[in-house]
Amino acid sequence: MQTFARLAVAAAFALVAALAAAEDMRPSAIACDARKIGARELAECLHAAELKSEHELTAEVETAVKSIEGRSGLLSGQKTRWKRSLNDAEAQWIAWRDTECQDVAPFEALGGRNGDPRLQCLIDLNARRMADLKARYP
Repeated sequence: MQTFARLAVAAAFALVAALAAAEDMRPSAIACDARKIGARELAECLHAAELKSEHELTAEVETAVKSIEGRSGLLSGQKTRWKRSLNDAEAQWIAWRDTECQDVAPFEALGGRNGDPRLQCLIDLNARRMADLKARYP
């Protein structure tokens, strides 16, 4: 039984280490490492990284729209409807993201992460959305 308990403790430590490593792999943590910079620098870094992620996301949406325009075998009206639907979906996604980051992320970060959880959330979700768009609209 002691062997099982040791294995369980070892597994728990391994899980905690894996979760900590996964936390460090978030785009916001990669862009702005709270362990390496002070609070003021972290705030400035997160703000700059969030602005950059917004610009990159906008560019990725524009690339997706151009991808639709370049598709062959579709009528002009189909392309127009597809682009409008993509833009509508993007607006809804942004509304969800903003609510998630403004209202939910601060509660999740209580007693945890350093830095502005709202900005971290925006950076992280923008990165996920860009990856999704890149995969769907190569």
